[in-house]
Amino acid sequence: MNYSENFKQAIELGTYLGTGNPNSKILVIGKEVATDVEEGIDKKLETQNLVSFNNNCNDWKKNINEQISQENIPNWNGNENNPLYAFKGVKIKKEGHTWRKYQKLNNLIFDKKNNNEINFQEEFFITEMSILPSKTTSKAQKMSNFKDELKKRKESFFNSDYIQDFPIIILACGNYISGEEITKIFKVKFIEEKGSERQKFWIHWNDEKTKLVIHTRQLSANVSNELLLGIANEIKKILNK
Repeated sequence: MNYSENFKQAIELGTYLGTGNPNSKILVIGKEVATDVEEGIDKKLETQNLVSFNNNCNDWKKNINEQISQENIPNWNGNENNPLYAFKGVKIKKEGHTWRKYQKLNNLIFDKKNNNEINFQEEFFITEMSILPSKTTSKAQKMSNFKDELKKRKESFFNSDYIQDFPIIILACGNYISGEEITKIFKVKFIEEKGSERQKFWIHWNDEKTKLVIHTRQLSANVSNELLLGIANEIKKILNK
């Protein structure tokens, strides 16, 4: 596994980086890490998710020092977790779960027909717009430091060379970012709106047509297959160039 200098520099920011393949062409940005240790159905997984979030930077440093690749990571045993392939081997069956939607999108982009495995992290890098873990958006936005922390992350992490180098960015974070912020941070221009009511997405390109940024709602709950297919078709255009 090759870890780029830009990725190593991003680690030094001391913030949450994310999970998945850091060399991917596709960056998916959700709202925040969802944790519900007190009320979650699977408390062991929820607890480990929070531990992994807090250890994210140190775990990435260890991966770099030991030159760990995704092939080296065993299936998750309920204890230690690795951000390079988080919860490897775990089956997410709940249809509205965010990871199920990410997997469906991955299947559509890379033509993985009838694939039920959760292996989207082989082709995606996943991060979050907010660094404040919360089970729901409503709880997150009620935190006293929500707006300040969101602003700081936009100004630092999302302006890093590592993030800026991604040719395909999916902002699956709804109102956590505005159209004006998208054009400023990612140096792109709004092109068009697609989709249907409550299942819309907005397309942005840079002048050279080398960076595609798609803004849409959080990919969970009742996100339609039509929305995922529409996003996948736009991404295929740049991948097939």
